[in-house]
Amino acid sequence: MEYKKILKHIYSLESPKIKLGLERIQSLLDKIGNPEKKLKCIHVAGTNGKGSVCAMIFYILNEAGYKTGMYTSPHLKRFNERIRISEHFITDKEIVDYFLKVKPHITNQSFFEITTAMAFLYFKDKNADFVVLETGLGGRLDATNVVNPLVSVITNIGLEHTDLLGNTIEKIAFEKAGIIKENVPVVAGAEGKALKIIKKIANERNAPLIIAKKHKNIHFKHLQGNFQQQNKDIALTAIGALKERNLIKINQNQTINGIKKTIWNGRLEFISKNVLVDCGHNPAGFDTLKKELIIIKKQKNIKNFIFVIGIQQDKDIPVMLKTINPLISTIIFTKSGNEKAAKPKELLKTFKRINNNKKIKAKIINNPKKALNHAKKIADRNELVVVAGSIYLVGEVI
Repeated sequence: MEYKKILKHIYSLESPKIKLGLERIQSLLDKIGNPEKKLKCIHVAGTNGKGSVCAMIFYILNEAGYKTGMYTSPHLKRFNERIRISEHFITDKEIVDYFLKVKPHITNQSFFEITTAMAFLYFKDKNADFVVLETGLGGRLDATNVVNPLVSVITNIGLEHTDLLGNTIEKIAFEKAGIIKENVPVVAGAEGKALKIIKKIANERNAPLIIAKKHKNIHFKHLQGNFQQQNKDIALTAIGALKERNLIKINQNQTINGIKKTIWNGRLEFISKNVLVDCGHNPAGFDTLKKELIIIKKQKNIKNFIFVIGIQQDKDIPVMLKTINPLISTIIFTKSGNEKAAKPKELLKTFKRINNNKKIKAKIINNPKKALNHAKKIADRNELVVVAGSIYLVGEVI
């Protein structure tokens, strides 16, 4: 089976119905020799910022000379981005090889469980010194939660996937805090009610709790936004926890250079002078995006924002659209190729229901690239085009 056929086959296993639970993944890992037990992991959960925090930790460990693996999801352009070691993404041939290694043992495992098993096996075979591991959904019952990490990291907690994780901050915090293990330090960037739950679970499991500390004098070269400063504080606190426990050897220069070199595309990123893309895809992400756009408006003397928006149907669409509504001069609804993407017609319908500003122009252009081209065409010099709402959408336009 060649790469494209195999990838098509793997994707055919992806179902809109998410399966949570550790029995299926554990059963598969048992059959392939439990590669996860041979890995030194940094396990990262949270509502937003997980990928950015993973990337920062990954770049810092690489800079310190460690052979570092990273497993994140979803990808922006190609599946290969999900599994990497140092500067190298898993190759097409390796995807085929590792799927074929796992395939004989697959019973009822989901897409994410299969790719997680492939990643563990790949990192073990490549002798990765460390693996930075992002949870897929939640934490407690997420397929990645079969590891016993060196440190657990929880970025922040917001209302998302309420149908699966619960409809309150406390319930979601309980699920995310499920990655906390006995006697394993946990770094938290969460606040308020969420932090209270994290503290309680850390206490029950005798896990030292470390609240993210501010690191003002270390700066990015490629990333921007205040939210990335918060993510940086979480990542550097996690690195500090590893260092204090003599699990890594690293100096300040390596840490500074690791942060400088960190690239994590699609997060508040200008892809041209007047086009900004952002992977914000839930209410908390849109709230952050709004705050950042208000700052950018002042800094760059922006008169209007033209939004190109596509959102997954399982998100709280009314809340997201309400959040950015005050900033919109024109909005174009579109749809990524992902099967869980909401129909632009539905987005427009919802928008008309919540929008009180009759001056806002709203239209539908189904194809994301055509939607972006139209937005660029109608934008004046002091107008900014903003593409947001879904990681899949951003992946299709960059």
